[in-house]
Amino acid sequence: MTEYEAVIGLEIHAELMTKSKMFCGCAVVDTTVAAPNTHVCPVCTAMPGVLPVINRQAVDFGIMVGVALNCEIAPTNVFARKSYFYPDLPKGYQISQYEQPLAVNGWVEIEADDATRRIGIRRAHLEEDTGKSTHMEGYSLIDLNRAGVPLLEIVTEPELHAAEEVEAFARKLRAILVYLGVNTGDMSKGVLRFEPNISVRPRGSSELRTRTEIKNLNSIRVLRLATAYEIARQIRMYESGGFVVQENLGWDEAHNRTVVQRSKESAEDYRYFPEPDLPPLVIDRERVARLRATSPNCQTPSACASKPWA
Repeated sequence: MTEYEAVIGLEIHAELMTKSKMFCGCAVVDTTVAAPNTHVCPVCTAMPGVLPVINRQAVDFGIMVGVALNCEIAPTNVFARKSYFYPDLPKGYQISQYEQPLAVNGWVEIEADDATRRIGIRRAHLEEDTGKSTHMEGYSLIDLNRAGVPLLEIVTEPELHAAEEVEAFARKLRAILVYLGVNTGDMSKGVLRFEPNISVRPRGSSELRTRTEIKNLNSIRVLRLATAYEIARQIRMYESGGFVVQENLGWDEAHNRTVVQRSKESAEDYRYFPEPDLPPLVIDRERVARLRATSPNCQTPSACASKPWA
């Protein structure tokens, strides 16, 4: 019987704890308690004639995270329009970063199987969050209070190989974000969401096979369960002579299984182009040095261990 290994990369969406949204003055509120659609304005709903303005505190928080993840902070950032059409994004696009993100080429060390492993961070970029969808029988409710909230997307290299390693990384990253004071770490409220990209291959092979992505996992327990299930499912597919289809999946907690949501988009599907209403964001080295000097040091042995999520 063929022995398989998993190849896993993570996409993490972390809301940043600013007072206002990413591109407008609307307050950032707890969407679990605030009345729906009460903290919105023409900017975060993209009404004609309005102009976004970059939130300086969100940029500083992003730099702090990039430094803590040992990333290179890019001197010039360019925001882009990422086109897609879902009800929780009424303007039909998301302001994000693509070719010139905030931070690149970092790493985080984790402890797994009694060994220390270094996991690469490909990029960390700023964008705006979408609204919140509540699905009912036969229809969906949309709350736009969350639309436009500052979001930092962190993307790892595909260097994780087991559900246990994914859990160790998630706990370490959440501890860092909380320690820096940029995110509450309360995954039950959706302020921190993990999305594993998973494929499996024969052990010893270097090929990268078709992967699936499990969307919006909001607890580390579920992240571990869903990752382990999807690894086992893909192995069963190959062992039975089948093949894996590139899809976005959700987690069905009632039945402890992954379920298909939609076919997975590629960069071409999003039709990125530079955001015409925002100039390039130039970050001077003095700003990075100041934030590096004043930010807590998350790489000391006991730094993040003092937090309850370590």
